[in-house]
Amino acid sequence: MIVILTLLCSLAFFHFFGKAVKKKPAVLYGICILLSLVSIFYPREGGLPFLDFFFKKIMQRGVLAGSLFIWVMLAPVLPKSFSGRKTIYLLRGEMAICASLITLAHNLAFGGKYFGALFFGQGHISLMELHAAIVSCLMILLLIPLTVTSFQAVRRKMQGKTWKKLQNWSYLFYLLLYLHIFFIYQGALLRGKGEYFFTLMLYSFIFGFYGFLRIRQYRMQKESKEKKAFPLLRIAGILPIVCLFLSGFYSAGKYRAALEANVDKIRAQESVAESIGNGEENNSSEKASEASGDKASTNSSDASSDSQAADEDNISGAYKDGECFGKASAYNGNVEVKVTISGGKITAIDIVKTKDDEEYFFDAQKKVIPEILEKQSTDVDAVAGATTSSEGICHAVQKALEQAKQ
Repeated sequence: MIVILTLLCSLAFFHFFGKAVKKKPAVLYGICILLSLVSIFYPREGGLPFLDFFFKKIMQRGVLAGSLFIWVMLAPVLPKSFSGRKTIYLLRGEMAICASLITLAHNLAFGGKYFGALFFGQGHISLMELHAAIVSCLMILLLIPLTVTSFQAVRRKMQGKTWKKLQNWSYLFYLLLYLHIFFIYQGALLRGKGEYFFTLMLYSFIFGFYGFLRIRQYRMQKESKEKKAFPLLRIAGILPIVCLFLSGFYSAGKYRAALEANVDKIRAQESVAESIGNGEENNSSEKASEASGDKASTNSSDASSDSQAADEDNISGAYKDGECFGKASAYNGNVEVKVTISGGKITAIDIVKTKDDEEYFFDAQKKVIPEILEKQSTDVDAVAGATTSSEGICHAVQKALEQAKQ
């Protein structure tokens, strides 16, 4: 729905303001740069609902940039009977430049994590996200010369044939754009986000429709051999794409299982370390009790230890008031929480730091934290599609509570 809304709104904007954009395109470029800067530094929480929707859902996630690129892609092949074809065709250069400027904000908003993992091995990303990051790098390399030569001042200084040969690389860019979209949404589907299936199918239909129109146009235009080569190359490019998709489907599940096993291993090591630490404390307590000869006190201490072990995950007013912090392993690293206790009960849980994807982590945070507060216990169900993030929050809260034991 967001994609359709953005496509329609962007088309309406250029339809009503096309003449003004054509006369003074620099004004629109400046607005795009300003919106991109705001998008990069837009706060993660505390914004107005409308602004949150625009900057987080449309700008940061690249939906607006993708919509503009789609119109630029469709402009030469749309039927002449389509009412908006003339507007798109005459303004496709300006639309491409705007899309490129907005893409910069999209890459800066999300690129830190994915490019960091790709080039420096920082954090964990899924196989689909790795593919998307690689495709993004290739898109950026293509986007720079395509954008620069889209400016009228640059285009006038170039020979027509040279400019056209360079712009033919846009076909490869459109292919990479679809691959990027596919990997992002397919990764979400593999993580249980079934609501993205319709969006992925919509993008697939749009790009498939473009391929159909392009082949149809090729058949209608029997001009030079050079023009015949490009559609044939695009058709031949389907085979490696299918192979890549099949590889991605197979290996994504393997990668996810391995990552889950790694997280479980880390948590098991943390549990062993905690058990050793608790064992040393118990041994020290027993030695002190034996030295004092206080047998009754020792029995009482043992009973207390048994009670704490039985109620380890339950909260029943046995914690001192104040704020305490806990940290545990999540999907892309550690998650750190701040737990506020008042009257011996948990009154607030705040996420201090996390490296997990905001979209998936938010689903876990939205469900897990209210349930912990309601049950006053960390023994709650994980969120489907965000299991590791959910468990990370629960483990971090439990570790914070261990500091607040009276």
